[in-house]
Amino acid sequence: MTEDFILEEDESGDSSKRRPFLIAVGALAAVGVLAVACTAIILMTRGSQPGNSEEVALIETQNAIIAVTNEAVTRVISAMETEAARPTNTPEPTATDLPTALPTNTPRPTNTPVVQQAEGETATPVFFGTSTFGVGLGGSTPTPIGALGSGSSGNGSLPQTGISTWAATLAALLLVGIVIAARRLRSG
Repeated sequence: MTEDFILEEDESGDSSKRRPFLIAVGALAAVGVLAVACTAIILMTRGSQPGNSEEVALIETQNAIIAVTNEAVTRVISAMETEAARPTNTPEPTATDLPTALPTNTPRPTNTPVVQQAEGETATPVFFGTSTFGVGLGGSTPTPIGALGSGSSGNGSLPQTGISTWAATLAALLLVGIVIAARRLRSG
């Protein structure tokens, strides 16, 4: 059984529209093949360098020495902890004289004024400003003021970035310009 493929020639001129895409795909494929070939060459030549086995043996010997040293240090630390945990021979406590009770100098209570709320007002928690409670009905609401380090800092840079406000604005305008240029190039 034979398979017959029907190849239709595209006479509408779509091949000229696909040509840049095919060139880009071919370039990316060529770069990929070159990358694989270079990696293979590097891996093959790395193993055949003279003196490589001597370096590996030296490194393995140093690692073995370090492992033995670490084991010895661990044993010494364990022995020191065990010795420190042993109870010591302490003499029995001796009776001591209790100090005589001396009067303490306690300050007298002061007359602290109590602020009373007007009738019909309730204290509500305030989550901004400096007061813990504010006046609920008819009272003025404090206006929050940004503290240092919040919002834009005094030196003209965005917080926690170090980027100046003008540089960020310029970068944003540049990105918008790039998007507009790409759209125009794509459509025309």
